Amino acid sequence: DGKGTTRTIQCCAVVSNANIRQTIFDLVGEDNFDRSFIDEAKAVRLNNSSTQVYMALQEEDTLEVKELGDLLFSSTAASFETEALLSRDVTSRTYSFYYPKTRPQSRPRCLIVSSTNARYQDWAELSEEEYQASKQDLCETTLDALDKYVPNVRERIVHVEASTPRSFKHYTHHPAGASFGTKFEGLAVSRALPQQIEGLYHAGSVGIIMSGWLGAMNYGVIVANEVDNQLMTNSSRSTETLEKEIAEDMAAG
Repeated sequence: DGKGTTRTIQCCAVVSNANIRQTIFDLVGEDNFDRSFIDEAKAVRLNNSSTQVYMALQEEDTLEVKELGDLLFSSTAASFETEALLSRDVTSRTYSFYYPKTRPQSRPRCLIVSSTNARYQDWAELSEEEYQASKQDLCETTLDALDKYVPNVRERIVHVEASTPRSFKHYTHHPAGASFGTKFEGLAVSRALPQQIEGLYHAGSVGIIMSGWLGAMNYGVIVANEVDNQLMTNSSRSTETLEKEIAEDMAAG
């Protein structure tokens, strides 16, 4: 419960959806693994973090899905550069548009989320005053950029707020607010967990193709199948043992 109270639960399989590094070093402890495996795990790089700006239009204000679509990628950068993608001087954004049809049971409201890549260290050491000012600047510059695609957006928005790498770390507990888990080398380490500790599995974002929610979902299906096989195998072993004991008792009787 986060307060030091623990409870032991006996089970045949455990699936962690925490960051793979957290799973190994924080939840399990490196003393429980082979040294060569720990060396590989320590070499796994975290992915970068991100910022997001959440915006809500007035209830009766609608967007045209045929014009905007569900996703809109926008960049004013002169060329593709990783440093530019991560800079706090944002030049590239991804807009996600949510229409009333997405949630027909809710109020008919259009929502917009702007996402950008970011470095945790660029936000981590800001004072509270600097942090709040930077969040406000992120909101303002996002509205300026969005106006090109949603005219007069400032007058149409009734709520706007921002999240930062610090937000992601706070709410998800991912180290350095990593948005999409780890770089590609995390996959091999994740896959090798059951060979280190039987019954221990990891399902999460570890640098596979489409390594956001879709990658995590697909990987989760794969791991779920492996867990099912593990449980069925253990069940078969238990049944075999019981059948053997019964046969021996009958032979002795």
